[in-house]
Amino acid sequence: MRIRQAVIGLLAAASALLVSTPAFAHIDPDPTEAQAGSRLSVGFTVEHGCDGSSTTSLDMRLPDGVSDATPEAPQGWEGSVEDNVVTFAGGPLPDDQELTFNVALTLPPTPDATVYFPFVQRCEAGEIRWIDVPSDGSGDELDEPAPAMALMGPIATSAAPEITTTIVPETTTTVGPEPTADAATSTTAPSTTPPTAPAATDTPDDTMVETSTTGVDSLADADDDSEGGGNGLLLAIAVGVAIVVAGAAVVLSIRRRSS
Repeated sequence: MRIRQAVIGLLAAASALLVSTPAFAHIDPDPTEAQAGSRLSVGFTVEHGCDGSSTTSLDMRLPDGVSDATPEAPQGWEGSVEDNVVTFAGGPLPDDQELTFNVALTLPPTPDATVYFPFVQRCEAGEIRWIDVPSDGSGDELDEPAPAMALMGPIATSAAPEITTTIVPETTTTVGPEPTADAATSTTAPSTTPPTAPAATDTPDDTMVETSTTGVDSLADADDDSEGGGNGLLLAIAVGVAIVVAGAAVVLSIRRRSS
C-alpha cells in the first residue's frame, strides 16, 4: 500500500514538472558572454509557445549602452526597431517548434558586467513575459528570467585605419623622337611663298643692309629689262603692219593702171 502511494506521488510530481516545464525553458542568448564593446550577432531561441498556442510576435527591449541594433529576421518573419525596442512579427511559430531570432548589435564598453534583454513573447492566445531580472545579491530562481549576457574584458576597440600616402610616378607618353632639321627638310613640302626678310633689330647688321639693297637693285633691273622687251615687240608689230598696208596700196595702184 505504501509502495502504491509512493508511485502515485512520483507520477503526480512528474506530471507537475511536465506541466511547468515551458516556464523554465529559458530564452538564453547565444553567446551567453562576449567582449565588452564588441559588435556581433546575438541569437535568441524560442523553444515553445504559450501553453500550446503558436507564437506570433516578439518584443525585445535593448539594454542601456547597446547601440546600432539591426534585426535579422528568419524566413517568414519581419524585423523592425522603434524606440529602442526590437520587434519580430510573422509566423505563426507552432508551440512544439523552435526558432532562433538574431539581432546584430554593439555591446556597451563595460567589462565585468551583465546586460539583460527583456523579452515579451506574444502568442495567438496569451503571452510570456521574459522580463525578470535578479536583484543584487539574490540567488533566487526566477520563473521567467530575462535573457542575460556577461561582458568580458578587455574592451574591444575599432582601430582607425592607418593612413598611407602612395606616390604615383609621373608617366610621360612619347610619340616618337623629335625630327631633326634634315628630316624636317626632307619631309616638308617646298613652300611656294618667298622667304621673308629677317626682322629688323635696333642695331642692324651692315651685311643685311647690303643684301637688302642688292635685292632692290636686282628687282629694278628686272623691271627695266621687261619694259624694254615689251617696247621692242610693239615696234616690230607696227613695222609689220606698215609693210602690209604699203603692199596693199601698191597692189591697188597696179590694178587701177591696168584697168
